[in-house]
Amino acid sequence: MKDSMTFEEQVEQIAEALLADFPGQTSQTEFRGLSNQCASVCLQGEGSAASPFDPAAIANTLRHLGDQFNADFERPAQEVIEAEGRKFKENVETLSKTWTIQNPELEYEKAFLLVAVKLFIYIAKKAHDVAQPRLLTEAINAAPEVQHYVERQGGWENLENRRGQNNP
Repeated sequence: MKDSMTFEEQVEQIAEALLADFPGQTSQTEFRGLSNQCASVCLQGEGSAASPFDPAAIANTLRHLGDQFNADFERPAQEVIEAEGRKFKENVETLSKTWTIQNPELEYEKAFLLVAVKLFIYIAKKAHDVAQPRLLTEAINAAPEVQHYVERQGGWENLENRRGQNNP
């Protein structure tokens, strides 16, 4: 029987991969070793074939997808930093709602995911000690609609295949 990770464990590994490029965080080579160990672990979406889970590749995809969102993160990031991370999810929700209002063709769940990643990276650049993986994992794991969105795509590894869809 294959080992399997929960959605929550996958989100944690993706958050760690996002932080791998910043000082004081896990080095890219250390994370790549973990990534290779995870290559045989699969996430199965409803009706989809099993696909390898590579948190480093997924983190890279999320970075690129998040580049679609070009809001001013200074104020929301400063709020999160001053509150030592406590306002992260609140700011992600607000920014996501604003983005989907401005782009009605964009699914809220996708906006939430991309804004969360972009804000998380922005905070890591400004105050890497505040940007702990728990910020991203708690925000995403507290939003079951985001998990359902990822599952509808066929898993994390299929987000890149949908890059051209629903773009603002």
